[in-house]
Amino acid sequence: MTGRILLFAISLATAAAAADPPPPRAPAAERCLYIPPALADRVVFYLSFDGGVDKPEINALGGQFGAGDAAPAPGVAGRGADVSGPAGKRGVSLSGLALPLHKPMTVSLWWKVREPMRQDTGFDLVYLFGQGYIAHFVRSGPWCGLKEPTFVTQVYHWPGVSNINGIDDGPGWAEAGVWHHAAVVVAKGSQVSVYWDGVRRSDFTFKGRTLGPQDLAKAVHFGPQGAGHPMTLDELMVLDVALDAPAIGRYIEAVRQLSAAGMPVLAPAGNSPDKSGG
Repeated sequence: MTGRILLFAISLATAAAAADPPPPRAPAAERCLYIPPALADRVVFYLSFDGGVDKPEINALGGQFGAGDAAPAPGVAGRGADVSGPAGKRGVSLSGLALPLHKPMTVSLWWKVREPMRQDTGFDLVYLFGQGYIAHFVRSGPWCGLKEPTFVTQVYHWPGVSNINGIDDGPGWAEAGVWHHAAVVVAKGSQVSVYWDGVRRSDFTFKGRTLGPQDLAKAVHFGPQGAGHPMTLDELMVLDVALDAPAIGRYIEAVRQLSAAGMPVLAPAGNSPDKSGG
């Protein structure tokens, strides 16, 4: 059974193309059984939380990871981390970066709300901070006159780029205790798309200009960064490729099947995954 499931993961292929050839595969990726081998060369940051809430398995970005006040908790697979809650709580973040936004990128994470949402519930999922920011979150009123939790994508304060305040992509409700996947994809220096559970919910093309080498993300924030709705995060990933809906869907299906079969998230140190199919 283990071999067949691993072969299923190995058979995954991304339909997206990267601007540059892949770098050498990170040795740590060999232990990370929930990273499809077809994507392993593209992962530049990965945190499963199984080795600890403050110990990323892969960090090729050179940034400083901060677990904030994250606490160990059951994840979508293995261990995750509880975040948010009372005011003053710090969230999970990666800082000190120089991440070029004119190159393709996907920020991926699994998340769930731990308590039922209310009419006024809001929470953050992904923020890319630089001179401006690219963000995806859920907000409700009185902000922007919203009446219920709403799916929002924003692109703000990049010189020469018209601000985007995407609040027309529908409700942002999620059932308590149910795991979801979110992906924020930046492509061509001019496009941002957001997917929930493999379904594209936002898709914006920048007006004014495309992003260039000078447009850098200096920090990535995952999930809430202070007081907010209680949430749990798992499987945080940054890839240097712009994934499309089919590739994201295949990844989601692989994670769900591996988790349902009880596959460990990390292979024992020094051991190679079983790829025999036996």
